[in-house]
Amino acid sequence: MRVYSGELRERVDRKDLIITGGIMDSRSGAVVELYQDAGYDCLLIDREHTPLNTETVCEHIRISRALGLPVMVRAADDSYHELCRTLDQAPDGIYVPRISSRAQVEEIVRNISYPPKGVRGVAGSTCPVGKYYGWSHVTEQMRTVNDLLVFGIQIETKEALDDLDGILSVPGVDIAVIGGDDLSARMGIPGQWDTEVFHQAVEEVFAACNRHGVLPGIAGGDPETIAHWISIGARVIWYASDIYLLWAAASKQITDLDAALAAKGMEGMRK
Repeated sequence: MRVYSGELRERVDRKDLIITGGIMDSRSGAVVELYQDAGYDCLLIDREHTPLNTETVCEHIRISRALGLPVMVRAADDSYHELCRTLDQAPDGIYVPRISSRAQVEEIVRNISYPPKGVRGVAGSTCPVGKYYGWSHVTEQMRTVNDLLVFGIQIETKEALDDLDGILSVPGVDIAVIGGDDLSARMGIPGQWDTEVFHQAVEEVFAACNRHGVLPGIAGGDPETIAHWISIGARVIWYASDIYLLWAAASKQITDLDAALAAKGMEGMRK
């Protein structure tokens, strides 16, 4: 199976709209098939807020690769061992949360890039990034991964808002996704996503992204709100997660059954 087909890199470079489905709870590869069948453009496997371990992440990436569905991983943190261990499983890209400074982003770029661009350790046939493609030489692996890996950051701290141009102008940053929960909390307005001050912050991030050729993104589940964000420039959308979809579908099934029972005069049967 081929790693780093370049599809995600091409879509990012074209500034395509990329609708992303999140995996936060599912260990079964069926969730990858679900997103692919539903028509999502990309997967996000989350390690920041989930119990998913490297073995599970590797299996989800392998299935995504077999189905031709681009996949990125949100790292738990920005440490070298977390980034390198995750990238050795050969996702198409990686997101790093809680960005707060230009120096932090510069260090991440060094850690996720092979020499001469960075200091990432090279593993050849011992892990997925080295063994699935059948590289002609390790230099081909290093060059191709450096060229095609997609790097995304999350704008979700007050410090990041205060230095958007410094952070987004770092060479190698491809995507910047707003984390609404954390950003609103750091702004002192937790969960107040419909306020003017939050909308102004989003627009400032999008404008800075456009100044520096970075693809702007945001997370959300309400289609009307997401359509608004797209209309003002969002191009990467984190749209739903596996556990949310399961909860929503289960709740709807019960609600629909209760309504059907009530229509037949049997509303008290589920007491």
